[in-house]
Amino acid sequence: MNTEQLKFNLIDKLIALKDTELLHKVEKLLSSAKVESSETFHLTASQVKMMEASEEDIKKGRMISDKKLNEEEDKWLNK
Repeated sequence: MNTEQLKFNLIDKLIALKDTELLHKVEKLLSSAKVESSETFHLTASQVKMMEASEEDIKKGRMISDKKLNEEEDKWLNK
């Protein structure tokens, strides 16, 4: 697994994480890491396409609230 894929996997897991205590621990760990702020982040062609589609959805008002999204996700996961 390359560095970029590893970052995306970690981001996906962080987004799904609901354990506040664990999130605080991750934040503390990452705050001690040296981060190159001048590093440019390059998107893949598929990521650019997704961003463009998201922007179009926003322009056309095709959005739902975070609360509604969580409710739909819970239904889908049979919670």
